[in-house]
Amino acid sequence: MIDKLLCTLGKVIIKNAPVWGKHVVNHFVKHGSKYAIGGGVAAASGLAYAVGESVGHTKGKKEGTVEQATRDEKKIKEIHEKHESDRKRWNEQKQKYEDLLDDIENKE
Repeated sequence: MIDKLLCTLGKVIIKNAPVWGKHVVNHFVKHGSKYAIGGGVAAASGLAYAVGESVGHTKGKKEGTVEQATRDEKKIKEIHEKHESDRKRWNEQKQKYEDLLDDIENKE
């Protein structure tokens, strides 16, 4: 049923295609300048939006990168300070351990 309907519809569309084509061509010949101007305005505004969006996106990336770099620098500084304090603590423990060994050896 649907196959017959689609087949018939396809034949009607193919049969009437030249007539529709003539109407479309006549319409664009009559009103083509309106579409060209309107399309040009739409394209120009789209281009302006795309360029503006691109500039804003790049600017945002740079600002975000600077902020991220500041946060990263602060984090690295904190990690370095923690490592230095741990290193000092490890050296103190090591020295205490060596002193304890020396005391034990001297007493014996």
